[in-house]
Amino acid sequence: MNATDKAKAQLVIVTGLIVLYFVFKSPWWLYAALGVGLLSILVPIAGDLIVRAWFKVAEVLGNINGKIILSVLFFVFLFPIALLYRIMAKNPLAIKHSSEGSFYTDRNHTYSKIDLEHPW
Repeated sequence: MNATDKAKAQLVIVTGLIVLYFVFKSPWWLYAALGVGLLSILVPIAGDLIVRAWFKVAEVLGNINGKIILSVLFFVFLFPIALLYRIMAKNPLAIKHSSEGSFYTDRNHTYSKIDLEHPW
């Protein structure tokens, strides 16, 4: 990460803290923004550490949020659809055991030229 990217990240952090001040009306957000801004300008190593910490927090939150969002999508959409399909369907893939104990089924079909022209 070059110096320009670090400066941009520091500016985004300060701007985010200022936005939080306007949302929550607490002066502590302004103090935090001022502290991060001054540290980033006066002590560049401290600014770099703040950016690294911010990216680490963002990485952890990204991993957690991804799992939460995918879990919600699964249980809200996919699971109910699969459950309804299981209740309504009449063995569409022929995966239930037959009385002989085999998944193999005989298919009495004579293949012709038309079968091979459009296989899908």
